[in-house]
Amino acid sequence: MANNSEFYRGKRKKTAPALIATIIILAVIAFAVMLFYGLQKYIVVTNSGLHLEIPFLQDDSAKPVQSDDGEVVQQSFEPVNAQLEIGQADYSNIKAVAGENLDAVKLVYVPASSVTASGVESYLSKSPDATGVLLDVKTVTGMLVWDSQADIAKGYGTAGTVDLKSIVSSLKEQDKYVAVRMCCFVDNTLASRYTQLALKTTAGQAYSDSNGAWLDPTNATVKSYILSLCSELSKMGVDEIVLLGMRLPEASGLEFAFSSSSAVKPTPVTAVSGFGISVTRAMRSSSTKMSVQLTSSAALQNGSDEVTGQSADILLKVFDRVYCSAESASAADTVTKGADYVKLGEAKMRIVPMCSGQAPTTDCWVLME
Repeated sequence: MANNSEFYRGKRKKTAPALIATIIILAVIAFAVMLFYGLQKYIVVTNSGLHLEIPFLQDDSAKPVQSDDGEVVQQSFEPVNAQLEIGQADYSNIKAVAGENLDAVKLVYVPASSVTASGVESYLSKSPDATGVLLDVKTVTGMLVWDSQADIAKGYGTAGTVDLKSIVSSLKEQDKYVAVRMCCFVDNTLASRYTQLALKTTAGQAYSDSNGAWLDPTNATVKSYILSLCSELSKMGVDEIVLLGMRLPEASGLEFAFSSSSAVKPTPVTAVSGFGISVTRAMRSSSTKMSVQLTSSAALQNGSDEVTGQSADILLKVFDRVYCSAESASAADTVTKGADYVKLGEAKMRIVPMCSGQAPTTDCWVLME
């Protein structure tokens, strides 16, 4: 028989220690996970932070947990069935942050076609009582008066040619107040050239009416575009920006397919208010006043218009001023109606009647053509 010592005997792999270590690690991980989920129900939330209160580790003589104001926090470890509900946005209780320390404005309106150095001076000469101008710089056509450098303006051909910065500088040298007006959601050019931004019905059709073609107020790109234009105007030295057409169409009974990423479909009021809140919040660090023009009489009379989405109650909390059309003889009544929704500042400085023919006797006004 062959000598067994002549054959090679392979070395046995020492797997036992590695296996034991793996089992221990997995056990520790499992215990940590169980501990994490098991102790969640013992977390107590107070104004001063989070506390872990485990009943069997508590000493009966232990000091009770107190809130920042000294109130004893009632602790209960009874099982709670929590349920997460995502509801409609509610801006009714939003804090008023705009409208204080405003001066009176008496402005003469200058249409977009006359926004030139000579055109602006011509309109000012017709109204010697005016302390400034309201320049129309973006109409329902979607075309801009000035040579905007915004990406969308350059990419989709909406930029104009006027040297608006020079006009603004000249007016400021004359100690004139410079306000500009931009149309927001009615934009014929952009709605046709950048169709993804168009406001669509639930049937998928782009919406237009006698006012023009509409943009979706909940679309992030629309918001970004308007903000980029506001930023440009602010850097030119413009004192105030008035947003026109910040509303939905007067199409009662018609539903729109908003592009909002929200889990809940916006209502007209939340869509318009949400846009206004976002824009004014983004512009709050600038010195430029942000205002809005109300075109809904119901918004000023009742506080809110559920069809167009304009809400004087909400918009007057975040915009410095609200502009609205009025007859010269009844302009003071218009200011009085809006006073109920003014939380900060004075109504006479924040509600601006826009009148044709002759200027009203109110502290603030815009004289239209």
